[in-house]
Amino acid sequence: MSALVVQDLRVELSDGSRLVDDASLRVEPGRVLGVVGESGSGKSTLSLALLGHARPGARITGGSVRIGDVDMLALGDRERRRARGGLIAYVPQDPAAALNPALSLRTQLEEAITAGAEERRERIAEVLRAVDLPADAAFLKRRPGQLSGGQKQRVGIAMAIVGRPDVLVLDEPTTGLDVTTQAKVLALVAELCRSRDMAAVYISHDLAVIADVADEVAVMYAGQVVETGPAARLVLAPRHPYTRALLGSVPDSRVRLRLQAIPGRAPAPAPPRQSCRFADRCG
Repeated sequence: MSALVVQDLRVELSDGSRLVDDASLRVEPGRVLGVVGESGSGKSTLSLALLGHARPGARITGGSVRIGDVDMLALGDRERRRARGGLIAYVPQDPAAALNPALSLRTQLEEAITAGAEERRERIAEVLRAVDLPADAAFLKRRPGQLSGGQKQRVGIAMAIVGRPDVLVLDEPTTGLDVTTQAKVLALVAELCRSRDMAAVYISHDLAVIADVADEVAVMYAGQVVETGPAARLVLAPRHPYTRALLGSVPDSRVRLRLQAIPGRAPAPAPPRQSCRFADRCG
C-alpha cells in the first residue's frame, strides 16, 4: 500500500477565487487523517480534488496528488477513471448517492470489481463480512430501499473497498445517522484502515467525530489548511485561534459549559492574499 501525498493543491473558480488554496497533506498507510472545518471551508472540494475531480464552475489549477508513484492530477481522463476505485475510492455524505435504487446489492457490488465470477463472489462476501453485514443470497437480492440508513452507509463503504484501494476518502459519511450507528461506522472505518493498510481521509465539520476516528487532523478555514497535528495534541493543545474557537463550540456531555460561538461568518472565496483569513473573526 502507498501513502497519500498532497502538495500545494489549488482549486479555483473562473474569476481566480480559490476554494482550496495551496493545501498540503500526507497520510501514511493504515492511518486516518481527519479534515475538519465549518461549512464553506473547502473540505468537500478538497475531498473531490483528491480524485482529480472538481464541481462545475471550478477547476484544479495547481499542485499534485500522489499515491505511490502515481499523480492523480497528471493522468488523462481515461487513466484517472480507472484509478478511481482501484487506487483511490470515495464514500459520499449521502449513501443514497452511491447506490442505484433500481439494482440489487449484488449487481452494484459486482460492477465495482474487474475479476472472474468466482473471485467476485469471494470478494463480495469478504467485504460484507468486513462491514458487519450478511453475505447470503437473500441479502444480496435486496435493493437499497430495503435497507436502513446504517446498512446503506455500510454497503457504500463495502462498494468503496471492494476494489482494494490504497486510499479511501470519506466525505462526512455519518451525517444523518443516529449516535449509536455513527459510533459503529467510525469504529469500522478505523478498523478497516488498520486491517487493510489503507490510508484514509475523513471529512467532517465535527471535531468530536474527528477525535474518535482520526490519527492526525488537518483544520481548514476559507480554503486553507491552518493547522495540522496528531489528533490528541490538537484537541488538548490547539495552536491556531480558529482551532481553539472550533473546540470552544463543541458540547461535552460530561461537563456543563457555555458554548462559545465564533462571531461573524467565513469569508466568501476570494483571490489569494497574504494576510490571515481568520483575522476579521479572531479575538
